[in-house]
Amino acid sequence: MAEAREIEVLIVGGGFSTMPLVRELEAGGIRWLMVSMMTPIWQQLEAADAMDFDLVSSLQSSVYSFELVEMLREQGEDFKDGFPTAREYYAIHKKYAARHADNIHQGRVDHIDNHADHSIVHLESGETFRASHVVVATAFRRQMNANLKQIKVGQSYAGKNVAITSTGDSSNLLIAKLVAYGAKVHLVTNGFIILDKMFATFSPFDDGPRFVPLDQLECHNFSEISKWGYRAFIDGGYIHGLIHHWFAKLFDRNSLGVRHPKSIRPHGDIRNFFKARAPIENGHIAIKYWPIDVYKLYCEDTLEQKISDGYLINDLPFFLEHGHVQLWDKSATTIDHDAKLLSEAGHTASFDMIIDGDQEIPNIPQILVHGDGQPAAFTYKAREQFLGVTSPALQNIYTIGFTRPFTGGLNNISEMQCLLVHRMMTDPEFRSKIRSNLDQRIADYNATYYARRPEKKTDHLVWYGTFTDEVAKVLDIRPKRSDTPGFKGLMKYYMFPNNVFRFREKGRYAVEGVGELIEHTAKQYHDYKVLALLVIRYPFFELLALATILLAPVPWWVKIPAAIIHNRLPFTSTLVGKFGLPTRESKAIFNYRKAISFPVLAYPLVAAVVWAAAGMDAAFGFSAALLAYVYAMVHLGTAKGWNRKFFCDMKSKRSPEMVGFFEKYREVLNRVGANSDKSEV
Repeated sequence: MAEAREIEVLIVGGGFSTMPLVRELEAGGIRWLMVSMMTPIWQQLEAADAMDFDLVSSLQSSVYSFELVEMLREQGEDFKDGFPTAREYYAIHKKYAARHADNIHQGRVDHIDNHADHSIVHLESGETFRASHVVVATAFRRQMNANLKQIKVGQSYAGKNVAITSTGDSSNLLIAKLVAYGAKVHLVTNGFIILDKMFATFSPFDDGPRFVPLDQLECHNFSEISKWGYRAFIDGGYIHGLIHHWFAKLFDRNSLGVRHPKSIRPHGDIRNFFKARAPIENGHIAIKYWPIDVYKLYCEDTLEQKISDGYLINDLPFFLEHGHVQLWDKSATTIDHDAKLLSEAGHTASFDMIIDGDQEIPNIPQILVHGDGQPAAFTYKAREQFLGVTSPALQNIYTIGFTRPFTGGLNNISEMQCLLVHRMMTDPEFRSKIRSNLDQRIADYNATYYARRPEKKTDHLVWYGTFTDEVAKVLDIRPKRSDTPGFKGLMKYYMFPNNVFRFREKGRYAVEGVGELIEHTAKQYHDYKVLALLVIRYPFFELLALATILLAPVPWWVKIPAAIIHNRLPFTSTLVGKFGLPTRESKAIFNYRKAISFPVLAYPLVAAVVWAAAGMDAAFGFSAALLAYVYAMVHLGTAKGWNRKFFCDMKSKRSPEMVGFFEKYREVLNRVGANSDKSEV
């Protein structure tokens, strides 16, 4: 048997997900080798000519900090956030693959023997490596990957009925193509959470819409001021409306959950969204989509080019509203594959083809842990890994890329994991400190980020900004509030999202040029002034409502339960969500919004003056009148089409303008598809 080749760091799989680690290893002169077949899903999609889509995560959360700095230097003031197309994104992968080709060994790992101070990595070819440290970054196994490669949706699908049995971003991509080409989709589902991935904001600061990706609105550190206020803002009444469905039926009848009840996740699952100690619980799947009204603003002027690039309308709520997609309750639906028939509660529908999916499973090679007795097989479980990278059961074996976001981009998480792995490899004192109480660290994290519920297969999905923050704390690279003085510093600390480059401006893992990147990004979004105005609305609206209850001329034993009920039910969250964003640039709409916001922001001072001058009854009268005025004005604006809800604005999706635009989009997409088919002949 050939002698094992020795290496300091062996990366299994790896590819693009480990480039931040590779960068640090090379900076420190540490020898590394990657064992991979170099056939990532992106290469497979390119080979199948299936890269006609854009990412569901934004550029700044999908590309590494050092790459973003390079982009800024190359593009200057033209550098903007947005959503890269699959082709653009894979081009970055290929650049790094070519750069590090000499360190990539073609092969597939059969199994790994893990010992106290080294690991033996066995390849299917019979080759072996003895490594001081091993990094496993082999991604997931997913049936949907094969579907994306193999299913070529085109004009031949017009008029067909297609059943789909999984719900997620990849499924929604297939749905977008099927509906655009005239197919009817039957989605068999347990319900879903679906979030607009791009917003068009209008303000007096801008001439026209300013396009803002979802992750730029997540302002993760605001939760330090008020966890409840943060939850209400980030939700906009959407999740609370799903949790309290009966409440939504009364107060938000235009919501997705009310109009399409089968879209709601089972209550036992959705109710935990806000039940953890953390602001948002881990373990939830969220579909990110282009809302048709924002897509129209973003793409209409260059529609054919945008479609050719891969920007597609994947507005599932719009498809539901207009009957392009029909929902079937997975728990109650029978699927007869032979007869090609769906049945639920007496309703049936035939289908021409069915597309099955599955849940993603870590594609980790067998790892055998050697100790005093017989070798034990290692099983990866999200709740048994510390920040997704290290397990008490393994010595000097690390995992990267198996923790994924349900908003934001995977590379935000992967880059932070790479930095954590690098420090554990190169700083023995740090590694000893982490491993000395690793079980307790894992238990503390789980107690914070999971509600009291059983484990589930989606536990590896995290709210990305709180995850990157946790890793930054462990690495001691998290900026403190005192590090960002002044008004701009205040905005930067509380409003700037926890994209990974936020933590690489200074300190151990600083990247030259990140300061300029942060400044450029803040400038792009007006130093987050518009976001700050959106954020502070909730506490002032809530204060007005609670003060009205507490000032009411009724006994205290009525006030206290009334205040508790108001706080537990999403009255204010739903109201603020309806107030949402302006639908277009209009001085009249801006003045209308000021007429609501300014009195509410001035309320604490004015109410105090009224109380001091005229007594408590007068203060109650003023509060009640202002509250009634706000409710009436918000509902008036919604009825007039001046307000757009943050998530799933069903009113805009029903408008004749959007229906007409979708038909135009279909015509252009069919033309683009036909031209593409001709070019391949």
